[in-house]
Amino acid sequence: MRKKFNSLLIVRKSSSEIDWIIPVMEKMEAYVKFYTLFLNKKAFVSLKNSKFLYDKWKKVSKNYYVQNKTDRLFFKITKEVLGPFSKTLNEELSYKIHSTNYLKRKLNLPDIKNLHFIFNEFQKTSFWVDSLIKENKNIKLFLYPHTTHIYKYNKKILNNLKKKNIKKKCDAIFLGNKLDEDIWKLKIDKNKIFITGHPKYDQSWQKQFTSKIKWKKNNLIFAVKNITDINSYNITMKYLNSLYKICEKNKYFLTIKLPPYPQNKLLEIISNFKIGKKTDFFEISNDNIFKCLKKSKLLINFNLSATSLDALSSGIPVIQLPAISKLKEKYGKNDSVYTDLNLVYKVPNIEKMEKKIKNIINNNFKKVHKNYYKYFSKKQNASKKVSNIIIEKIS
Repeated sequence: MRKKFNSLLIVRKSSSEIDWIIPVMEKMEAYVKFYTLFLNKKAFVSLKNSKFLYDKWKKVSKNYYVQNKTDRLFFKITKEVLGPFSKTLNEELSYKIHSTNYLKRKLNLPDIKNLHFIFNEFQKTSFWVDSLIKENKNIKLFLYPHTTHIYKYNKKILNNLKKKNIKKKCDAIFLGNKLDEDIWKLKIDKNKIFITGHPKYDQSWQKQFTSKIKWKKNNLIFAVKNITDINSYNITMKYLNSLYKICEKNKYFLTIKLPPYPQNKLLEIISNFKIGKKTDFFEISNDNIFKCLKKSKLLINFNLSATSLDALSSGIPVIQLPAISKLKEKYGKNDSVYTDLNLVYKVPNIEKMEKKIKNIINNNFKKVHKNYYKYFSKKQNASKKVSNIIIEKIS
């Protein structure tokens, strides 16, 4: 009989972290009790708004706790006022704020000595990890991507990181593909890096999206982003109206895919967009992205959208629009790792949008670009691979 284990999942920002790890949790739920700590209310609301993921998570997480800004407020205020003057005091207050006894009560956790491993997204490790491992040095820490993306950086960034020589502590980090390894081998010992693929692209996970869905002929998806400034507001509105006109003219159908946590400004745009439009040519969707993709021929998104790999994994071509708002200054207007690797098509401006869409649909580009399979396995089993690594490390 397999030994029973206890694990803590720490969610920092949004439901995309759950999206990556939930297939692994399902694979392990027969012999692991999972507890979930949300570091803020926004992360929890983001998950609750993603009905598919929320229902999945509820079945595998034994208990959860949503950390609020006011929790252990006295220690937080004291740290804010006095912390900068004393490194020792600052550290002591951090452990007071992140009290393991407090967390144990909130989550109804077993004794901390019986907590076997922690899941945390790979960019920023919560101080809760330090606090828990301080009490129980046998706890293993496993890091995973906060979303599906190709983390490939230029030599200048890699050289700067090499000079800083900042190392991350963990027992294993799980990466989507070999291109991600270049940056992480500068931060983590190479023997702790595992190229596993992305669990949600496993065939076993994808099978659940093959249920009967109403097919709309020549359906396009436009994955919109939350609004960060007036520029992104205006550009999003402009693209929505342009895509609607293209669909109306060519008898296409447009699915407008909202992010898991749509902010008020984006909802305002959607509300204004719907005025005077015929619902014969568009719909607004909160469905899981894979459910949308099963009935589509093309995905359109903005630069740096995580939906690119979702579409490519499903054999759906992608048109990448120029970056909006301040992101274009940091990452380039319409270039990205996906354009560099010839994985997506790009459109430099709205005027050239219709021609590109018609070209893709008329030439029946259903199959994913062959370059995708240079970096991702056709028949991966990432969930099993990740769970096997974990069991080996904690046994």
